[in-house]
Amino acid sequence: MKKSFSWRVFISFGLFIAVLMMLVSGVILYISPPGRVANWSDWRMLGLTKRGWQHQHIIFGFAFLILSLFHLFVINWKAFFSYLKSKTTEGLKSPVELLTIIILSALFGIGTYYGIQPFSAVIKIGDTISDSWERREKQAPIPHAELMTLRQLAEQPGLGGDPAALKTKLEKAKLKVASEEQTLAEIASLNGKTAEEVYEFIAPEKTGRHKIQGQGFGKKTLQEIADEGGVSSTSLQLALRQKGIEAKTDPPLKSIAANNKIEMNELRKILETMISR
Repeated sequence: MKKSFSWRVFISFGLFIAVLMMLVSGVILYISPPGRVANWSDWRMLGLTKRGWQHQHIIFGFAFLILSLFHLFVINWKAFFSYLKSKTTEGLKSPVELLTIIILSALFGIGTYYGIQPFSAVIKIGDTISDSWERREKQAPIPHAELMTLRQLAEQPGLGGDPAALKTKLEKAKLKVASEEQTLAEIASLNGKTAEEVYEFIAPEKTGRHKIQGQGFGKKTLQEIADEGGVSSTSLQLALRQKGIEAKTDPPLKSIAANNKIEMNELRKILETMISR
């Protein structure tokens, strides 16, 4: 005799698979590099990019929600509504348990929002692991450079200002380029390469580490440092922001260091590295 299809078994296995995939994708996203690094280097784990794992997490999250609702309101709707009816009639017999879980849930949410231990430690560990993927010598010239078109890239320091010249360089490297309005990511995808690999064909030649004079450094502005290094002050601002340093072009560097709670020597080394790229 052929056994009928069991929706209860189907839903149970579906919920298990959804939870498992949410757990796996959640852990991978927890330790994955920041988007600027993942997109630039085409970072992958188990064959999927960071965006791919984000999609998996979202889809299986929706699957879990749908299966849970189906399980509650279709498979077990009689038991569920019977339970609600009995509890409404009898009154709540376990207020302590309910109050406890509400308080704990609120504590988790508030503790995470305000960065209270041990919640902040969990977040910090994830951030530390994520940041460990970043290689200083392989950083993008500016955050999310893969989303910039050749025309936009040409405006960056050291790239000549001529998008047609960049297109020619890539074509000489046997890469397919449809137009100057293509982004680095689109060109990389078209040629089966990473954005990082494509950029290497048009990147300015390295001229050695740029040295910034220590005398009077704190009194200089970011604009003056950019002018001395022959780079765009906007590029320096974006690169500093990538490292969590907010800076305007007019205030002295001493103020920028103080506002961001970093040492002057550290700020000078960061700027030297950025200008030397």
